[in-house]
Amino acid sequence: MDRISPTGDLAFKKVLASEENKDILAGLIGDFFNVEVEELAIENPYSIAAYVELVKGEEITVLRNTLKDVAATFKTADFVSECQIKKTLFYAERSLLYPLERFCQNYNKSELMQIDKSGRLNRYSGMKPVYSLNILGYNHFDDEDALRIFELYDPERNKGFEKRLLRLGYFELKKPNVETLNQKHWYDYFNTGAVSPDAPEYIQKASRIIDFANLTEEERTVAKSLERAQADYDLEMYSSYVDGDTDRKTKTAKIMLSEGLQPELVAKCTELPLESVMAICQ
Repeated sequence: MDRISPTGDLAFKKVLASEENKDILAGLIGDFFNVEVEELAIENPYSIAAYVELVKGEEITVLRNTLKDVAATFKTADFVSECQIKKTLFYAERSLLYPLERFCQNYNKSELMQIDKSGRLNRYSGMKPVYSLNILGYNHFDDEDALRIFELYDPERNKGFEKRLLRLGYFELKKPNVETLNQKHWYDYFNTGAVSPDAPEYIQKASRIIDFANLTEEERTVAKSLERAQADYDLEMYSSYVDGDTDRKTKTAKIMLSEGLQPELVAKCTELPLESVMAICQ
């Protein structure tokens, strides 16, 4: 392999959650939310040591299920990001959980609170805005736009909320209709790992980081283990259709659909009627 997958767990965290790469994360936030990122601090920074322990313990299932997520805070807001390549059930609900949890957690952080006129800490003053960017490897919304950003809004009166306390971004990697040149560079990076020479330096840096030749020996070992773990899982999922039990086939079909596979392929692999598979989708 020339590069490890930019949407894989190892690359996603190494590029966006490393102390030495904070310029990349700052660029990502700025390019998608049009904000200036100052005093950026990454939470739970990337460390290869945790991955190495999993490989040594041959905990392949744990490796495959590691979460592709990033959390950080900066001067004016908090930021969370998740990379979801395959479609899963109830993703809309899950995509709300993390930013809302983050917003509520700040209610108890005294270091963020202001002191009111009576000399007491005002808990609500520490509840900073939260920006969330979900990077999706499948079509989630029924349109052609790659980026959607939602905020609290009153559609009847065409008015936004008093403050921009919550901004939910969804960047779909199968839709090339992007809004800005930098977002196009990110689109290329997440889809291929390669970027054009006119991309900003921080995106070019991201591309260099995931070059297989630039990884440490430990990182190469983990990358190969993750690839094998995913391949084993895919083989297990596809071969499970040989079980002749209808309930088993239906369960397998649900799993395959949740992974983003097309109903026609699911019907072929499970030997279920296409109408039955389509009924599961509803």
